[in-house]
Amino acid sequence: MSEGTSIKVPTWALPVAAAAISGAIAWGSMQAQAQATSSEVARIEQVVKETAEKAVANGQLSAVNQTQIKAVVDSLSQQQETLKSTDEKLAQLIQIMLQKQ
Repeated sequence: MSEGTSIKVPTWALPVAAAAISGAIAWGSMQAQAQATSSEVARIEQVVKETAEKAVANGQLSAVNQTQIKAVVDSLSQQQETLKSTDEKLAQLIQIMLQKQ
């Protein structure tokens, strides 16, 4: 390779590139986890509906069980919202890090 065709990267850009790459990896993993949580909530919700239908058919549905199932579904929904909030905060942190570089 001749001297004129080589690519030169300024040394100040290396930390910025490293921060951007690590931020992108973190963001991607948070997105994957949020998507997995979303699909898990949908799956559990479907199971809950099927269980409730079977319980009604058998005459065994009780208010306590229904409340507990609702609490589990709500907890999973809150977890998904927390992951979204964390993702937004992570994006803000990455922006701040990039601005300081």
